[in-house]
Amino acid sequence: MAEVKVMSYAHGNQLRDMTGSTPGDIAQELELSLSGVAIYVGSSEAKVDTSLADGNIVSFQRAKVTSGK
Repeated sequence: MAEVKVMSYAHGNQLRDMTGSTPGDIAQELELSLSGVAIYVGSSEAKVDTSLADGNIVSFQRAKVTSGK
């Protein structure tokens, strides 16, 4: 398990210390639905099963919505 900093739109974008192996682990601990959510590790978009390392910054942000014609 990695010691990471986590920021989530659902928790006021406040940075907090957490432990987890993947963003999916973190989301589960936060009870955060990943529907319509973009996950970032550092400045790169990540997948729910991306491996985390100590010191990573994990961010859960609302995904951009694009309207159809």
